[in-house]
Amino acid sequence: MIKESTPDISDTPNPIQKPKNIWRQAWDELIDILYRIVNLRDTTDVKKTIDNIRKGVEIRGYNVWILACAAMLASIGLDRNSSAVIIGAMLISPLMSPILGIGLSMGINDREYLILSLKNFAIAMSASILVSTLYFLATPLGAATEEILSRTQPDTLDVLVAIFGGIAGIVAVSRKEITNAIPGVAIATALMPPLCVTGYGLAKGEWDIFAGAFYLFFINSVFIALATYLIVRFLRFPYIDFVDEKTRRKATTYMSLFVLLLIVPSFGFMVNSIQNLRRRTRIENFIELKIEDEKHRVTNYDYAMQGDSLCMLTIALVGPAIEEDSLVRLEASLPSFQLEDTRLTILQSPESIDEQSLTSRTTLETQKAMQPQIEQIRAQMDSLKDQVLVVKSEKFAWDELVPQVKSLYPELENFSLGEMQQTGFGPKSDTILTVLAKWKRSLRTAQRREKGKQMERWLKTELACDTVIVVAIP
Repeated sequence: MIKESTPDISDTPNPIQKPKNIWRQAWDELIDILYRIVNLRDTTDVKKTIDNIRKGVEIRGYNVWILACAAMLASIGLDRNSSAVIIGAMLISPLMSPILGIGLSMGINDREYLILSLKNFAIAMSASILVSTLYFLATPLGAATEEILSRTQPDTLDVLVAIFGGIAGIVAVSRKEITNAIPGVAIATALMPPLCVTGYGLAKGEWDIFAGAFYLFFINSVFIALATYLIVRFLRFPYIDFVDEKTRRKATTYMSLFVLLLIVPSFGFMVNSIQNLRRRTRIENFIELKIEDEKHRVTNYDYAMQGDSLCMLTIALVGPAIEEDSLVRLEASLPSFQLEDTRLTILQSPESIDEQSLTSRTTLETQKAMQPQIEQIRAQMDSLKDQVLVVKSEKFAWDELVPQVKSLYPELENFSLGEMQQTGFGPKSDTILTVLAKWKRSLRTAQRREKGKQMERWLKTELACDTVIVVAIP
């Protein structure tokens, strides 16, 4: 008799369980692929990385010559407003090596090389500032160019550039294979230019520029070193000296507090940059919607601040003359662009340009034809900046006023007082009592602003004027 066998239910595949196994397998494969893509440890050469960074830490011999040449090139580029020369200086500068050395030494707890890295970092920084200071003391130019001023107000975005630049730098250095990332890191982190701007501020006695540029260099250096430290620990470089858990936690706490305190001023600069961007956007919207049309083109504009408010807007215009009633309407429309309490001045070309010329401005011939008019407008704007006042000394009792000003404001080196003629504010021209105040260099910008407000209030009372503007001049 044949006995039927009952099939074992446990051996039967569960159709409900099968999709789950497929999805789980696919997920595991995806994680494995992602891990292989982002994995750094397999291609890291720990010994080579430590040796390479240590070799470049010391600033001596040929490194000193390269550093001096980089500082000189960066100073010349800043002085001539040349981006190409500045980039060349960044590429050859050896400043990155001591900073990477600081981060690596902290990451592997090598106190001897940490001290050596800090010492060489201080040497490189001092030598660069010395070279740039000597250059800006000797140069016949020495004006605060756009390249110089752009490195005096670092914000939070500069912190991010330093962090990601530092990560890219240590990742590139730690590879077994040779990479081409280091030149890009040198350009992105831009260590040498702000250091040379620091030398400019020292040479010219411009302490605001000195402080802003040195702060930019310092946050770049700190966050490159911090990024290096984090990647070294992420890659699990071995410790040179043993560090206990309590000491490690204490060092981490101190480091975190220092980094937070260092970041705080950058938020203020960031807010200021955002305010400037919004202000320029409002001005450009006003120009685009209210002034520019088929017959008028704005070639340039400039504005002046009184405290935190925009008080004066000057626009250079090419095209047919704008009538007086149109100027009144333009000024009345300023509040709708959030430009309240702003005085408007329009510098107009005495000659008109036909519509065909305006619509074909991209051609070389038209640009040449317009050049005399543009130069004339530029000359008018330069004249407005250089000769802001029309001094009428007979209207004021100078013999009585000057001693009072000297007594009340000893921080003043000299000052000029007179009436500035303004047009475009109404049916008639308007005049404003204006003071050009040259303060002592030891006075900070915030102090100059506060002293200027005090002087405005005092002069309004003393001279019985409705409006007084104090303009600080360099």
